[in-house]
Amino acid sequence: MTDLKKKYHHLFSKSLSKLTKLHGDASNRIYYRAHFSDQSTAIIMQLPEGALSASEEITNFKGKKTEIPFLNIANFLEKNNIPIPKVLHFSPEDKCILLEDLGDITMGSLIANAPAATRKKWYTQAIDLLIQLQSIPIHDPRNCYALMRSFDETLYNWEFDHFFEYGIEKRLNIPIAKEDKKIMLEWSRSISNQLAQLQPVLVHRDFQSRNLMVSQDKLKLIDFQDALLGPSLYDLVALLRDSYIELDNSLLDSLLHYYCDKTSIGHFEAFLTIFDTLTIQRKLKDAGRFVYIDRVKGNDSFLKFIPTSLRYVHTSLKRQKEFYPLYDSLKKYIPEWSEEACSCVR
Repeated sequence: MTDLKKKYHHLFSKSLSKLTKLHGDASNRIYYRAHFSDQSTAIIMQLPEGALSASEEITNFKGKKTEIPFLNIANFLEKNNIPIPKVLHFSPEDKCILLEDLGDITMGSLIANAPAATRKKWYTQAIDLLIQLQSIPIHDPRNCYALMRSFDETLYNWEFDHFFEYGIEKRLNIPIAKEDKKIMLEWSRSISNQLAQLQPVLVHRDFQSRNLMVSQDKLKLIDFQDALLGPSLYDLVALLRDSYIELDNSLLDSLLHYYCDKTSIGHFEAFLTIFDTLTIQRKLKDAGRFVYIDRVKGNDSFLKFIPTSLRYVHTSLKRQKEFYPLYDSLKKYIPEWSEEACSCVR
């Protein structure tokens, strides 16, 4: 018996025949697929030893944690009929959680090369799931850790600063000029203030194609342990401005209108302004994070998604003319925004 099988075999009532390590993206958690002698499978999620990302450390949590956040939030989502993998067992001693195996098909892998009609089907289903998530009552924070923390100006500002440090200075190996930095800070703080005033809902925080599993022709949500309160359009930006899957303009416009109509959120132009503002904040953060994952964690697999993230920011900045000073200061430090590179930006 291998060391890994020895470590985990006592968790199961049936014979464990094999363990396969799964790719976990940029997560601090480690995942294994457990294969049993009766041909069934389950997923083992090995929790890190107290590892938190810097952004999680500054989240304004208002409460006391007495259990693993993943389990707390999973229980809350299940009670509210959100489709997630079933929690089969938790071993505090081993710091691991046994989960239902949903297979290997993410929405992202399913639609990567799919025709427009197939993409529309799955994105429509994803938006319906998102609206279901956002409809959960949030008035009693005692029900869930996610209701005890929220996006605020401090967190938004940290994410902007993360981009300035890693997306510009570390990436290009140059400092930002004093006058440009002043403009970036002024405008990023203004955006953070605007976003912090928006009405909160329950936010997954990474509601994108790789965190939506396809199981029995339905979507199930994973990687929800960082959920918190925030603007309703935050997760919509994560979904429709996905760094891993780009949508053509026609489908994007159709899906934006679909969400707007289904939620009665208000006038489309006002809705689009908020969507663009959140796109600027979220996708700059993503670009900086991808550099951080390379430089600090030694994983360069996300670097290829930086141009896509920055194209989204470029489109939103150019459409919302009030942000021109921010665009003008940033473009000096983003090679992808040169005139030639942007000739085909959507």
